Amino acid sequence: MDAEKYIKGLRDKLVDSKNWKSITISRVWTNKFPSDAGVYAFKEKGKIVYVGETGNLRGRMNDLLDSRHHTIRRTIGERLFSKIKGFKKATNKAKFPNHIEKRVNKHICNNLKIAHLPVPLGRKELEEFIESEIPKELRLNKRGKRKKK
Repeated sequence: MDAEKYIKGLRDKLVDSKNWKSITISRVWTNKFPSDAGVYAFKEKGKIVYVGETGNLRGRMNDLLDSRHHTIRRTIGERLFSKIKGFKKATNKAKFPNHIEKRVNKHICNNLKIAHLPVPLGRKELEEFIESEIPKELRLNKRGKRKKK
């Protein structure tokens, strides 16, 4: 099997409609994920808005609980709640104020669905392939350290 077929096959498995699940911001929810390496994606209003790869799916879902540890939380907070009184930007060292954190949690739980797929080989390639299919205006990914060459 060639690499392109392999990646497209993984993409099809990940985005299959039966894989999308609701999100609950809790340790109980994160503990349902395997500790395997893999790729995960978020969907909003039926469209994929974020894709990420990780060496440990469960660990990465634990990161989703804290705005210091996941860019999707910071992006949602900045895009949707920056005009609210008392807003302070979250960073990798500081969370949003509590009233913003609660809104981010509510938005994630009410508006996003998640799918994940254990992928031992080709995670980065799969992430980049799916990300290239997401219209830029819908993307919640913020490319920082790992820019394409």
